[in-house]
Amino acid sequence: MGTLGVKILDWRKFFIRFWELVNNNELMAVGGQVTYYMILSFFPLLIFVLTLAGYANLSSEQVFEEFKYLIPNETYLLVESIIYEIFTTRSPTLLSIGMLGAAWASLNGIHALLRGMVKAYGIKENRSFFRQKFISVTLLIIFVVTLLGSFSLLFLGEMFGDWLFHIMGAASIFQGFWHVIRLLIQFILLVITFIIINRMATGPLYTIRKVFPGSLFTAIGWVLISLGFTFYFKHFNSYTVTYGSIGGVMVLLLWLYWSIVILLLGCVLNAVLISKL
Repeated sequence: MGTLGVKILDWRKFFIRFWELVNNNELMAVGGQVTYYMILSFFPLLIFVLTLAGYANLSSEQVFEEFKYLIPNETYLLVESIIYEIFTTRSPTLLSIGMLGAAWASLNGIHALLRGMVKAYGIKENRSFFRQKFISVTLLIIFVVTLLGSFSLLFLGEMFGDWLFHIMGAASIFQGFWHVIRLLIQFILLVITFIIINRMATGPLYTIRKVFPGSLFTAIGWVLISLGFTFYFKHFNSYTVTYGSIGGVMVLLLWLYWSIVILLLGCVLNAVLISKL
């Protein structure tokens, strides 16, 4: 009975501390602020990645196809149409020159995200402005390299798997098998990405082990939010019917906002667990 009482008290303290960090640091409002900067950098960053994919001998169509598994369907259709229009109306040379502007816009979004995460952890930012900018540049490079590397891994994995299953005489079941493996690989890469972001945001304060729970929570939350948005707009409602073409933009904003909030809540989860309540 006494043990049960201690567990109840610990959980109560856990949720109280969790709510204090969320409320005192105004994380829901911070999520909106970060979303503003992220929406400004979302398309430039995507254009930046797709342009680099071309230099890495990766098909932009195949690379963009992978995003279908990470974002809601309504958002994917909107982003697909915008990106398609950009790449068909602008020359590759102009896109290459525009990569510098895209990288700069992306850095602003990443910098805002890191500041929001520091606030979510409830720690004080002691790094200088230039140090923060350097970290943002480093994180952008890591993010782009990791993204392109993961796409290359998926493409090579699919080619190898298709060849192996063909040799084994089981080519007919490969696509179903690969669909499951693809989702598993993408989920693992999501967790790794969030671990990297958390480590970059907190510097040397916390180890990978300490930021892992919140990173796992964020990855699961991201997947659930994307699936939830897709399910809701497919079966219950469609913003495009009520608001026309602007409906897709509203879905993108909502999805991006709640994705940022989930990331910040993952930081809070780490902070509470680190405090060892």
